[in-house]
Amino acid sequence: MAVNGTREWTDPVTCPFCGDHLSSPGVGFVDHVNESGACKQEFDHWRENIAGDLAGEWSG
Repeated sequence: MAVNGTREWTDPVTCPFCGDHLSSPGVGFVDHVNESGACKQEFDHWRENIAGDLAGEWSG
C-alpha cells in the first residue's frame, strides 16, 4: 500500500512505499528501491501482484 494510505502513487518524486523524496521519478526511484531493503521488498510484492496483468514480462 502506498504511504498516503491509498493504492495510488500520487507524487512521482516521493517513494510510494516510505515517503522519502526521490531524485527523479525514473532512475531516482529505481536507485532508491535498490538501496532500501524495505522498499525493494514492497516493490517486489507490488510487481508480483501486477505480473498477470501485463502481457509478457515487464523489464522495469
